[in-house]
Amino acid sequence: MKHMFKKYPIYYLLYGGFSSFMVILLVVVIGLAYSLSAQEMVKNTSYYQQNVLNELYSKIGIQMRSIEQISLAASRNSILFDYSPLSRDQYSDHKKSAELEEFLANITYATPMISSIQFYTKNVVPIQSQTPVVFIEEEKAKQEVWYDWVQNTDFTWIGERTIKLFNGEFAVISFARKVYSPTGEYSGLLLLNIKAATIQALVRGETSDANRILLDSGGRTITLIGDPELRNNIKDFLPSINNGSGYLKVNTEGYTLANSQSHLMVWSKHFNSDWTLVEFTPWKQITAGSVHNAFILWLVGILTIFLSLFFTLLFSNQFIKPIRLLLHEMGRYSANANKVKLPEDYSNEYGVLFSGYRKLIDRIQELYLSLENQYKGQKKAEIKALQAMINPHFLYNTLDQLNWMALGAGQDKMSEILELMGKMFRIGLSNGESLITIREELLHAGCYMQIQQLRWEEGLIVSVDVPHELESFFIPKMTLQPFIENAIMHGFDGRTSGSISIHAAKEAESIVITISDDGVGLKKNWNSGEKRSTGGYGIRNVKERFEAFFGIVYGIEISNNELSSGVTVIIRIPQLTNNDIEGLGKPVDSLA
Repeated sequence: MKHMFKKYPIYYLLYGGFSSFMVILLVVVIGLAYSLSAQEMVKNTSYYQQNVLNELYSKIGIQMRSIEQISLAASRNSILFDYSPLSRDQYSDHKKSAELEEFLANITYATPMISSIQFYTKNVVPIQSQTPVVFIEEEKAKQEVWYDWVQNTDFTWIGERTIKLFNGEFAVISFARKVYSPTGEYSGLLLLNIKAATIQALVRGETSDANRILLDSGGRTITLIGDPELRNNIKDFLPSINNGSGYLKVNTEGYTLANSQSHLMVWSKHFNSDWTLVEFTPWKQITAGSVHNAFILWLVGILTIFLSLFFTLLFSNQFIKPIRLLLHEMGRYSANANKVKLPEDYSNEYGVLFSGYRKLIDRIQELYLSLENQYKGQKKAEIKALQAMINPHFLYNTLDQLNWMALGAGQDKMSEILELMGKMFRIGLSNGESLITIREELLHAGCYMQIQQLRWEEGLIVSVDVPHELESFFIPKMTLQPFIENAIMHGFDGRTSGSISIHAAKEAESIVITISDDGVGLKKNWNSGEKRSTGGYGIRNVKERFEAFFGIVYGIEISNNELSSGVTVIIRIPQLTNNDIEGLGKPVDSLA
């Protein structure tokens, strides 16, 4: 091959080699174009279908979770919670059953999705009514094919099935929940039967000819639309479905599924949900347009060969020359190179390329200098970080030594103050964390109040009322102490006694902490923003941190007490279960 380029004229080599190359390239390009266009169609189709499935999934999830919430609320209602027809008083049992039937019937009337409710329980009291509520002997549940689904769980979804009621047969999808008595004994099994057509309409969306199937966490079919063979075939494809949403080409040869050998399987499955929505689309339906595109590419490719051969000899030299110059400069580049020597009289794309290369070299030189400065700054930062690691350790050791010195000198009160200060410093530093638990924050504020009580003795009265279940939530550190300090230093100034109370409670998705004192109260225009020589910094610091953490949704309110002297501070924070700063502003559900 090398001797060929040395022996034959370049014109022959250019025409022969380029024409052969163009023919081979055409075949490769057409093949790649067909493959890439098919992949692009599959990608676009899967992307569209993924968005559709995610949207449908969200709608389905909202509806099904609402049913779960209704079921939970019903199971905890006193009418059902205390239901137990075992009093041997026929009138009382009948009254309880009638009351429960009316309660469950009202749920079906108030929720259009629910077609009926079945309650499997012991000693059913017969009631002659034509409501969508049915009481069934518990033993009959064990004869149902779905009993294994609910046997080892307190609640689950049951796939599409047909039930008989007084007014006919209905296709339903059920949500089953076990009901327990106040003493924890099993009372029965509550089934909320959802109209299958309602869930199918959600699964279908706006696509009438789709093949979709909704599965539960165990891979069991809840409902499907399209080809009924999906119910039997889906189990072979479940191992390919991972934990998240995605798509995959699957081989369906030998299946009756839509009479196609390959399908595009797209699924939507959220990490925190129990269901999976899967759609199958015939592969040939997706790639049908690629064949037509390939034919057009053949015609365009042949025409391109003739035009390319004609213009190659005409312009190749002029096209290649600027590139050679650029490659030459690129080859001689080094970090300490002289100025780039490229022509400056080009005003077309090559001129832009040359100008861009010159700018690139200038940027590289700047980058070298920036990296050098950054390296120096990084080394300084590392030294400062190492120095900062020594300071807390030195502080703890110093306080410990002062504590022992105070004990040795018989200064018990000073020793106790130093020990409390050590605790405050440890909590205040908290390994660099911005958020700590309410328990730790109360301990920090408690240490400060103990120090003040050592000075005030019995004159300072402190009461703390914080439920134990709230102590595990997180709060910005150093939140309570500035307000307590402000009450003692300013509210009780010139006095020998005073009282401070701290109270916390849940309100919706928030935690509200109230700090009240019986001091002199706030002065007029206390919040005017005028700069003062002393005081106010700690409170401003807390407010600014709250605004940075939570925005305007949560915050701090300070006001004088209406019916008595003193000040009340109301601190409102979200229910945070971790100290992840990136998740602030997104309150979690109550754990109670």
